[in-house]
Amino acid sequence: MENIANPYSRIGSLPMGEGGGRGRVYLFISLFLLWTFIGVFSKLVFLAVYASIIDGIGASDWWDVIWHGLVLDVAIAGYLTIIPALFFIASLWIESKTIGWIWKGYVGIVAFISSLAYVANIALYGFWGFPLDNTPLLYIKTSPSDAMASVTTGQLIGGLLAVCASTVFIYLLITRLVKLPKAQQNGKPLLQTIVILLLTALLIIPIRGGFGAGTNHTGAVYYSTNIRLCHAAVNPIFCFIESVTHDEDIADRYRFMDDKEATDIFGNMTCTALRGDSVGEFSLRGENQPRNVVVIMLESFSKYIMTEAGHVKGITPNLDRYSKEGMYFTRFYANSFRTDRAIVSILSGLPAQPTMSVMDIPHKSTSLPSIASAMGKAGYNSTFYYGGDTNYSNMKSYFMGTGFQNVVSDKDFPKELHTGKWGVADGPVYERILKDMIASDKKEKHLRVVMSESSHEPFDVPFKSHIKEPELNAFYYADKCLGEFVGAMKKQADWDNTLVLIVPDHLGAYPLNIDNYALWRYEIPMILLGGKITAQQVETIGCQTDIPATLLGILGIEHNEFLFSKDILDAKAPHFAFFTFPDAMGMVTEENTVIYDNALNKAVLDEGSEKGLNKKRVQAYLQKLYDKIADL
Repeated sequence: MENIANPYSRIGSLPMGEGGGRGRVYLFISLFLLWTFIGVFSKLVFLAVYASIIDGIGASDWWDVIWHGLVLDVAIAGYLTIIPALFFIASLWIESKTIGWIWKGYVGIVAFISSLAYVANIALYGFWGFPLDNTPLLYIKTSPSDAMASVTTGQLIGGLLAVCASTVFIYLLITRLVKLPKAQQNGKPLLQTIVILLLTALLIIPIRGGFGAGTNHTGAVYYSTNIRLCHAAVNPIFCFIESVTHDEDIADRYRFMDDKEATDIFGNMTCTALRGDSVGEFSLRGENQPRNVVVIMLESFSKYIMTEAGHVKGITPNLDRYSKEGMYFTRFYANSFRTDRAIVSILSGLPAQPTMSVMDIPHKSTSLPSIASAMGKAGYNSTFYYGGDTNYSNMKSYFMGTGFQNVVSDKDFPKELHTGKWGVADGPVYERILKDMIASDKKEKHLRVVMSESSHEPFDVPFKSHIKEPELNAFYYADKCLGEFVGAMKKQADWDNTLVLIVPDHLGAYPLNIDNYALWRYEIPMILLGGKITAQQVETIGCQTDIPATLLGILGIEHNEFLFSKDILDAKAPHFAFFTFPDAMGMVTEENTVIYDNALNKAVLDEGSEKGLNKKRVQAYLQKLYDKIADL
């Protein structure tokens, strides 16, 4: 006889609809929210443990950590709700206790794994100072005995107890609140199945972090110049998964020679000292130091599309004009083929890597020096501007971790200005920078860096010129916006107090068939403009990694922490260009140009008065680069 006191007893403990159909939708949503809550709760525990070492933390910071970290918590909740959705669907059709036992077993396993991650993150942060990633696996893999030797018996027991307690807590929380109802005895199980499948498909939204061009990264939660607050906002499960999927045996890659030989060769290729006044090169030191420094990184531009190259004409009239008005570096090279590598090269002086991107490894990228941090010590405020999504490729974590005080991105512009796939076009971004410059305190010094995006495919710019090709039309628009921005700055009263550095990130989009083994693929302009800059050409060889030392040298700011950066204007520094593309690299000096393919293990281009000279040099340079990254 049916239990009159409990009319829902025949469908389990959840009173949600005949046969539990609607109840399963309720279970789906409840489970997603429970995993989100667990991620949030772990942050509260983290903050409680480490509040004493986070400088100036207040009540509002606790809320900020939770709010900014929520994007990764819901992403993990999305991942952890996918498989349970299959249990919910199966329980609609199959009357079996086995499903219930499998469900509880699954919850137990996931509760243990997540507990391990959350506890390890809290336990290890005090020693390492960065969120949980694949570092424990590297230690266990390379030296398990040494890894265990670093842990005391008390710490091991305490850690195990904490993991067990957390596992039990999560297990009971989920199994008590999310109980599988019995199979649908009447009603419409097919309809319920379709609804749950649709909800499961919608999990892609929190998993990827919304609808933007960029997908979720650990850096998506970086929001403060206080790096420990950013670390507190990170979901350690997400960070661990991301680092494992981007894992590369950095220290073991590209071993061309013994360390002593590589070190000796590399030692002759570096110069980090600030050039002295006696050298006599151009400088803007002391009272001449500009109040406004603007670095403009042009998406996909190159010398190939400038009129002087002769391939096309009239595409970059403003860039062509500035090459004659300012200080034009005529033998300058891109360091890479991708924006994320180029940004790190330009701002931190770290050469690009052939098969990885250090920006994708936040605990390494945020430990790099940058012109923002160096200029910050000299009293400059700093802001990075981008019309796209700074969550892309962990950009935001890099900027916030390397000294930028503010980051302006697509989210800071009204929706009506989001006219392209990548976000806001160059025109409104430049207008925002100009507005900020005009409104700023005239007694303060500012570094403003902008990454343009309108010349990125799919070239959907809000402008149609006389040029038919969409790629060249986009370049024309980007150059037009650049000209209007620089023209507006020239009209300001403090143009004499302004220094503008213009450089592309890499050649891209044009020509359509790019040849990675051709030197023109890496030839880009670099131009300095400003009220105190006179027209001149610099024919010294250089590349993007030399920008920090050159810019800081002009400003009279120390740059000895930029190991790979050389002041192009310093006659005493070694002068060469280094660049990489997938599993290959190149080096240009006065005597020799070499492009070396690591997969083929041979030089595919070797020309100049001293052929073969740069083969050992480029190998030693790449080997020491990976040594440096491994030590970050």
